[in-house]
Amino acid sequence: MRKLEVLKNLLVQDRLIKFNLDLLEGLLREIRADIEEIKILVESCLEGEEKESLLRTLADFEANFKSLIVQALDYIYDLYEIFNFDITFLSNIPEELGREIERLDAVNSINKNLETLAKALEDIVSLADRDEKIKVILTPLLVYREVLEHGMAFNQKLAGGAYVF
Repeated sequence: MRKLEVLKNLLVQDRLIKFNLDLLEGLLREIRADIEEIKILVESCLEGEEKESLLRTLADFEANFKSLIVQALDYIYDLYEIFNFDITFLSNIPEELGREIERLDAVNSINKNLETLAKALEDIVSLADRDEKIKVILTPLLVYREVLEHGMAFNQKLAGGAYVF
């Protein structure tokens, strides 16, 4: 029975890591186009110092956010390589494999990376609190924040066994 439990945990961890890689790769693919769209909206909906300030903030945010996504992706790819190596190396020793999966602590380490991204988003979307126009303009970033929050919650539920298969 223990072998089946280890196998189930192994398969859940594998899917969890892949899901998060897909999530971050998707964000990386979309962020540039969404920022360009937001800049066009800023140009057409805002004026003066408010427009210039938001454009500068967006430029800084884009560079930082893309860098954070790349760092998170690198970290999770490294985690996945270690995970796969451990599976191969320890496949005949289920007890050790189970302990190694726990030691890797994929959920918490992935969620720490997602939290960093969510914090960067929170810093920019907090600008939406001051003006309804800015809130509408920043809608794509508000959606990104929600996606990251749901991703972190999903990771926790999946790893905690909240989903019954």
